[in-house]
Amino acid sequence: KMKQLLLTEPTFTKLPESVRPIPRQIAYSFIRSHHYLHYPPRCDKFCLGVFSSEGFMGVMIFGLPVSRLEDQISTLELTRMCLHQSPKNSESRTLSLSEKWIKKNRPEISRLISYADSERHQGKIYLAANWKEVLRHTRRQTWDRPNRHRMVNTGGLKIKFEKKFGDSGPGTRPP
Repeated sequence: KMKQLLLTEPTFTKLPESVRPIPRQIAYSFIRSHHYLHYPPRCDKFCLGVFSSEGFMGVMIFGLPVSRLEDQISTLELTRMCLHQSPKNSESRTLSLSEKWIKKNRPEISRLISYADSERHQGKIYLAANWKEVLRHTRRQTWDRPNRHRMVNTGGLKIKFEKKFGDSGPGTRPP
């Protein structure tokens, strides 16, 4: 039944109600089928399924920050989020649900980060969920390395967002 859910393109009319851990294989399969990059990230820590009263809506994959300059102990990076066609505000609601799950189940985590590829979106879902824009960066060189090849070149402007637990103000942009 789950395999059928992964391959179909349902449309949801209700907002997400919960997130819960799902097997890595299910999350990876969903990302390969539905995310614009069509490949899962490396080095994930856990995968969350997103559910509404209508069923399985999508996945979120969290891992250690890709940048080695980031705190690797109390920070997680949202490396993939992908939902089936769903109502307005579903993505920001999903972010809120995942924050609550992480606070409850991963108390050592105090900060989440994620990046928006400006060729795809400007990160409005993060601002709507009270994340803060902290950096805009245009990559001037390739991230490819002999032992770390990027499967898809997603060059251009990247926008970094963060959510520190305890933040409650509206999403802001740096001056």
